[in-house]
Amino acid sequence: MEITAHSQSDGHELRLNGRLDANWADLVDQTIEAAIRSGHHRVTLEFSQVSYVSSAGIRVLLKHYKQLKAAKGHLRVVCPTDSVFSVLKLSGIASMLVQGLQNAVAPVVAAVAAASAPEPAVTRWTREGVEFESHDLGPVTAVEAILLGNPAGLASGRLRPSDIQSVRCGIDTLLVGLGGFGTQSADVVGRLGESLAVGGTAISLPTDGSSVPDYQTSEGQLVPEIQLQYGIGVRGTPSRLFRFEAGKSGRGVIGLSQAVEAILDHTGWSAAGFAFLAEGACVIGASLQRSPSADPDPFAFPGIRDWISFTTERSDERHGLLIVGVATRNPSQSEATWFRPIGSGTTAQGHFHAAVFPYRPLPKGRLDLVDTVQGWVSGSAAQTVLHLIADERPFEGVGQTDLMRGACWAGPIEGMGRSPRNS
Repeated sequence: MEITAHSQSDGHELRLNGRLDANWADLVDQTIEAAIRSGHHRVTLEFSQVSYVSSAGIRVLLKHYKQLKAAKGHLRVVCPTDSVFSVLKLSGIASMLVQGLQNAVAPVVAAVAAASAPEPAVTRWTREGVEFESHDLGPVTAVEAILLGNPAGLASGRLRPSDIQSVRCGIDTLLVGLGGFGTQSADVVGRLGESLAVGGTAISLPTDGSSVPDYQTSEGQLVPEIQLQYGIGVRGTPSRLFRFEAGKSGRGVIGLSQAVEAILDHTGWSAAGFAFLAEGACVIGASLQRSPSADPDPFAFPGIRDWISFTTERSDERHGLLIVGVATRNPSQSEATWFRPIGSGTTAQGHFHAAVFPYRPLPKGRLDLVDTVQGWVSGSAAQTVLHLIADERPFEGVGQTDLMRGACWAGPIEGMGRSPRNS
């Protein structure tokens, strides 16, 4: 099997020559995957020199057809030989894939045209080689962040079960903190872990030894509810959607701190809530392995190695990342325990958590927060949840989380209140 690639203004073409059988299916799979990871969401397969397609090849075509359709793109087959067309037709996928079958192509063309049609109220700019665009989602309305609990208790070993409070995570709620799922505080005392919520979806990493993230999503009258030891909550709808693409920048990626700084600079906001869905090149963070309520002195050495896990080296493995958090340029002294430096790309401080998923392409254009997040979470299970950190020590440091491309919903925060139960 020989494959040659040709990028065009309206998509990416792969010309195949040979047999698409079990022996070559993995190569074709990897080649299409590489094109998608490079940002091509409109892929055409030229089949005039393909003499045979087996069931293994059909599985590869179906896999990427569904993946690209979910990303508002398309996978098409053009110029198939008669024998290959017969196989595609008998397998029931010719109407989806083969360009020229009018009954099938019309809906695809309409979907592609809709996805690429000019959108109102879109601003585009470039910053250090990274391409940005901003979509207005409605009037810019500042909201207040609520500080819940007392994070200083983590280091001092003074986290009390009586401080745990139930927080409803509706579609207008953004939340990061230490918590877990249960009907009451007693159910989560031994399972408190890194947690986040946005768009009617809540995800938590339990510390009961399972290490399998659990999640809840809004369905009908059901609203996710999390038992929270401490954290930051924001209620309100985001006013802007930002898209970014770092493929043409010097490093091909943008650090989380640089993305935050770019958005704060563009909007003039001093503090904001953020929800990123991104294709990540590297994720740097830490997560609890044991509930801190089980240890009166969690930072004592050597015990710290048993209950908290850090990213110790950079990896080039790509992931899908749901990142939720709050950043502020001017935290007050009383707010300082909730915020930390997020990287050298900004003077702002923040508190961000990330749910890590297997890699998948993100739909382009204007996206709805609730639908996109819920679709992302239900599409595959989260692998872990991390508290994101920036480790930029001169020699030993592993850096910060780097993103290739993605979407970010954001809204300004004006003031930070406190939960009545804060001590």
